[in-house]
Amino acid sequence: MLSDGIILNADSKTSGDMEAMGMSKGTMLALLVGIVLFVVGIVLLLVWWGDFLVVLKGALGPMLALGGVLIVAIAWSEYQAAKEMERLTAQTQPTTPPPAQPTTPSETKPAEEQATQQQ
Repeated sequence: MLSDGIILNADSKTSGDMEAMGMSKGTMLALLVGIVLFVVGIVLLLVWWGDFLVVLKGALGPMLALGGVLIVAIAWSEYQAAKEMERLTAQTQPTTPPPAQPTTPSETKPAEEQATQQQ
C-alpha cells in the first residue's frame, strides 16, 4: 500500500512539473513519438540506402517537370495580372491634352511689351 502511494505521489509530482514547464501529457507523448519516428526513419534510411537512391532518381524527372509547369503557371498568371493592371490604369487616367506650348517668342511677351516694340 505504501508503494502505491509513493507511485501516485511521484506521478502527480511529475505531471505537476510538466504543467509547470508548459507541457501536457499529450504534448509529452507527441514529443516522444516524434523522437522515436525520427530515429526509426534514420535507421531505415541507412538500411535501405540503395533503394532510397533508386526512388530518388526515379522521382527526380517528374519533380523537375512539375516544378517547371508550376513556374510557367506562375509567370503566366503574373503576366495576365500586369496586363489587367495596365488596362485598368489606362481606363482611370483622365485624357486631358497637354498644356499648349508657345511656338514663337512674341507669344510669351506681355501685351505691353509687344505694343512698345511695334511703335
